Amino acid sequence: MIKNIVGMLVLIGVCLVGCAETAPIQPAASSQSHFAKAVYKGESVTAGSATPGNEAYRVFVQGSTGFVSIQSVRDDAEQRAEGFCERKGKAMESLTETTAKPPYILGNFPRVEIVFDCISKPSSTTTSGIDDTKY
Repeated sequence: MIKNIVGMLVLIGVCLVGCAETAPIQPAASSQSHFAKAVYKGESVTAGSATPGNEAYRVFVQGSTGFVSIQSVRDDAEQRAEGFCERKGKAMESLTETTAKPPYILGNFPRVEIVFDCISKPSSTTTSGIDDTKY
């Protein structure tokens, strides 16, 4: 009986450790990167420069296990950032992206952090001057 209870507690503990982490979207200037104090540092890529006058934000998503693809974690982070800007009536512009590098082992699950700002939505009219009426 005691072995069954201990076994169940161990199983519950393992399941809880495998839960995904999704932090709230925070202003980048007043928050610290989730990769800053991590044992396994990520790889950062700069996608653009901040638009003057716009506040930058930070979104972080981590997969629940090492078997989650980095692309699905990235998609989740991008959707959260785009939704955040959409609620403000703006469009998301990615500034930097930091991703975990494989191997995805205990303590180094797939994770993505995107620093972004919200910019005015681009107009839907084309200004290219090309006549494409016959296509």
